[in-house]
Amino acid sequence: MNRNLVLVYESVMVLLAIVSVTMIWSDNESLYLIDRIVWFIFLVDVSIRFYKSKGKWEYIKTHPLDFIAIIPFDAIFQLARIARLFRAIRLIAIGAHFLKPVFDIVRTNGLHKVITCTAILIFVSAIPIKTIEPSMESYADALWWSIVTATTVGYGDISPETNIGRVIALILMIFGIGLIGMITGSIATYFLSGQQKEHGAIEFIKSELSRYEELSEEEFERLLVLMNQLRKEKKKIG
Repeated sequence: MNRNLVLVYESVMVLLAIVSVTMIWSDNESLYLIDRIVWFIFLVDVSIRFYKSKGKWEYIKTHPLDFIAIIPFDAIFQLARIARLFRAIRLIAIGAHFLKPVFDIVRTNGLHKVITCTAILIFVSAIPIKTIEPSMESYADALWWSIVTATTVGYGDISPETNIGRVIALILMIFGIGLIGMITGSIATYFLSGQQKEHGAIEFIKSELSRYEELSEEEFERLLVLMNQLRKEKKKIG
């Protein structure tokens, strides 16, 4: 499995985790099928990971939530509170697997700082917009306008009528475009840096093996550890 397929698969699992959030507090019968699909996909994923792991008992000890989450307690126990509890456990287990790359990407190139600044700007800019724009009836309306403007969606259902409002809209759009560019760049940097790191490690191993007769016992052990780490990373994506 190449990196692109891994990215698509993990993106789908993150989306399923988000869907699971909406179902934790819902008792809608129509969502039951979706919940079962999420559970089944996670069951297959955990089963494959467990099968491919060398130390089965070690995998169980390090991933206890996975095995709790795949037991359909919410189907066994009909009480709504218990069902919600185990849906939440399943969500945490899915998140532990698939949200780590997302957090790594957010920390790349200072993206988390840009996200924080943009979020603060969105909430703060809604205050003067609510005050100076006659079409804004509430802070919620102003906040909604700030969000759609910053994300460059711009539905056009609410538009600034004053010059100050238009200036604020321009600032929000600039920050929004910058944020989208940063997200795209951080995703690219995350995967490229991973490939460069792997390539650099392989080149180091080659150079060390070229002088294997001169290697000390400690250097040889360190080389074996590095090769083992590379092998594990390869198995994760292939």
